[in-house]
Parts: sequence; C-alpha cells; structure tokens
Amino acid sequence: MNTKWLFRKVRVGLRMEIVLNIAILVVASLLLIGFTILKVSENQILEQKISEGHILLSSLLRGIATLQGDKWYQDPTLSRILIGFTQLREVEGIWIVGKDLRPLIIRGKGGRYVADLRKAMAQGRGEVRLESRGTLWWSFYRRLILTAPLTRKGEVIGGVQVSFSLADVTDRLVVFRRLVLILIIVDSLVLVTFGSFLLARAVVNPLKRLVEVAQRIRGGELDQRAQIEYENEIGELAKAFNQMVERLAEKQRDLETTIKKLKEAQQELLLSEKLASVGRLAAGVAHEIGNPLTSVLGHTEILRKKLKNDKSLLDLVERTRKETERINRIIKDLLQFSRPPTSQIEDIDVNKVIQDSLALVTVQKGFKKIDVDLSLGDGLPPIRGNSDQLQQVLVNMLMNSADAMPQGGSIFIRTKQEDDWVTISIKDTGEGIPAENLEKIFDPFYTTKSPEKGTGLGLSISLKIIEDFGGKIKVNSEQGKGAEFTIYLKKGSG
Repeated sequence: MNTKWLFRKVRVGLRMEIVLNIAILVVASLLLIGFTILKVSENQILEQKISEGHILLSSLLRGIATLQGDKWYQDPTLSRILIGFTQLREVEGIWIVGKDLRPLIIRGKGGRYVADLRKAMAQGRGEVRLESRGTLWWSFYRRLILTAPLTRKGEVIGGVQVSFSLADVTDRLVVFRRLVLILIIVDSLVLVTFGSFLLARAVVNPLKRLVEVAQRIRGGELDQRAQIEYENEIGELAKAFNQMVERLAEKQRDLETTIKKLKEAQQELLLSEKLASVGRLAAGVAHEIGNPLTSVLGHTEILRKKLKNDKSLLDLVERTRKETERINRIIKDLLQFSRPPTSQIEDIDVNKVIQDSLALVTVQKGFKKIDVDLSLGDGLPPIRGNSDQLQQVLVNMLMNSADAMPQGGSIFIRTKQEDDWVTISIKDTGEGIPAENLEKIFDPFYTTKSPEKGTGLGLSISLKIIEDFGGKIKVNSEQGKGAEFTIYLKKGSG
C-alpha cells in the first residue's frame, strides 16, 4: 500500500505520520518476533511430546519382545500390558498387526495408517505422524501417531501403531499464543508511545518551531531566527535557515536602499526638470523686462539731474532708481541661472582662483572687521572647470559668510586632496543655519537676507556651476556656531 500517497491525500500531520509509521514498523517487528518465538516453542513442545511417546512405545515393544510362541498376541500377559498402557491419559489407541498387516489387536481409537506400518516394517525403523488443522500462525494439533516394527531375534514379526492425544499440547499452545499476542499489543503501545514522544521531541517539535519562525518571517518579521537546540541534522537545518534569513534581510535592506536612492533620483529629476522649466520661463521674462528697465534707469538719471534742488522729489527718484536696479540685478541673476554652461572647461589651479577671489572681496566694506585664515594645500592637482565661474562661486560664498557676521568674525579657507577630489572648505564664525533650513538653502529665491542684499539665487547658481563641473557641495552648520561649505571638485588630467 502506498502510504505516502494516502497521507498526502488526507493531509496527515508530521507527528501523526511518524506515529503511524512507527506503529506499523513496531507491530510488524513484534509480530515477526512473536511468530518466531511461537514456532520455536511449538516445536520444542512437540519434540518433548514425541520424545515421551517414543519412551512409552519403547517400553511397550520391550514388553511384547518378552512373549514366547507363535501366538504371542494371545498371551494374557500382553492383555495386561495393553490394559495398563491404554489407561494412560495420553494414549488414545493401539493397533497391532502381523507380518502380513493383518490386524491382531485393536484397542481404543485413533487413525489407522497402513502405509506407515508397511514402511516401518520394510525399513526396520519407526515413523512419526501429526494430525493437525488450522493455519501456519494458529495450528490445532489433534493427535500424535507413532509407528514401529515388532522384531524378535532380529526378525520382523509385525508392527505397532500407537495414537497419543495432543489436547494438552493444543491447550498449552493456545495459552502461550494469547500471552504472546497480549505482550505484542502491550509492547507495541509502549514502544509507539515512547518512540513518538522521543521523535516528537527530537524532530517534530524543532521542525514545528522552525515552521512558526518561517511563518513570522513570511509576515515580514525578518529579525526572527530559528533556535539551534541540537548538534545534528536538525541543528544544521536551523543554521542553514538562519543564514538564508540573514541573506534575505540583507537583500531586503539593499532593496530598501535602492528604492530610497531611486526615489531620491526621481525627486532630483523632478527638481531638475522644474528648475529647467523655471529657467526657461525666467530667461523669457528677463529678456522682455530687461530693455524697459534699462530705459527706466536712464530716465531716473535724467530726473536726478533735473531735480537735484528738490530734495523731496529727489528722494523719491532715488528710491525708484534703487528698486529698479534691484529688479535689474534679479533679472541678471535669473539669466545667469538659466544660461547653459557654454564656457570652456579646462584644467585650472584652485589655489590661484581662491587668491584672486579674496583680492576682489577683501576690499569690500563688509570685510573690514573680518579676519581671513588661509591654508592652501601644496602640490594640489588641477581641477576640470572654468576659472571665471569658480571665482563667481567663491565670491558668492565669501560674501555670504561676511553677511552672516555683521559684527565681525573669522573666515577659514582650506584646500586639500581627498582621493580623486580636490576640496575647498569655507568656514565662518557667524550665526549659522538652522537645521530646518539646511535643505532649503539651494532652492531658487530662498533667502533670509533683506531684499536689498540678496535675491536667493546665489547658492542655486553656485550649486549649478559646481555640478556642471562634475562636483558637489556639502554643508555643515549648527545655529550659533557658524557654517561650513565644502566644495568637491574632480581633479583634472594634469
């Protein structure tokens, strides 16, 4: 019977499948052992009975051998021997025949086997026959038939066949068989119970816990691990399972990191597209507004000259001129922000551009109370970029640092090489940037300065220039402790 197919169909659990398999194996083993014991015991009992029958038959043959004359079978002594012999409980009947197989004496009952008599008389040795019924496992023995030749002075004069009852043997075997069956049932129950308990403890329970952990992991709890309780195949399975989960968790973390990077790239792409759209729009607007503003500025200059004696009107004209110049400056910044990088990219000396930039800004009024600490790295490789655009970035950042320290302070400028990068660090001791504003400072038009000091495009333009060079800008700041801008530039081929 294909039990595997059966279990699969009826969805038997592992514990029940093990119990059923153990029960089948144990019962089959005990039945085989019981059958062997029964047969061995049965043969021993029958051999004992046959041995006892041979003893009785031998005593009968010796008694008959003492009789004299040709009519020995009519001797009264034989009658007395036979009467005593047939009174034995085991003896059912006696059949004595002459040399010609003619019946001489018949006492009691029992089978008559002429063939056994003829064979025994012809071969000069006894024959044994068992009458039984039943099966190989459960046999019932009725009687034992012993046949032997009658001899006198070496001559066969007839034959004797004695029938012995085997009722006591059958009764003993029945009791023994029942006892063996009871022992098989009890042993089976004990072995199956304890075997199932031990196997459940060593195999089923660890596997069940492993399945529970796997189900929790399937629910998303990747921090779950299987408990390693044994140093065997189950333990190796738990170790392999934990390694698989660790790799799965690692892949999950990698996937989450990749998704995060993709989202960031998507946001950057959207922002780039948005800025490109704003740039195109701003370029169009700036171009349309630029010419009228130039005319307005020219007219304000004429008015200033005409109204130099009228202070009240001159003040209004001056305010108009300043606001118009502010609008003009915003338009120029927009044009610069939206203009694609068309300047020539070449290998430039970072330290020289920094020194040139400092020469421009240190003469400004805002730098009178500021100390500049300059530390330039020696032997720096050139970087790929445009010196004018890099100077624009540096001037913008230096002016921002000066604006952050209206009461004076210090600016620290450092350059060095880090792997394939040349870095420029500009650190001030100003007010610093609040943490919530760090992500906004590169947004177009974002500024915390007053309108006359900034448009909010300086850092946006600076970031765009550096990114066009293939570099990046990092900011580190804490409010009240100043700010540090670090520019990373790819080193050139020189």
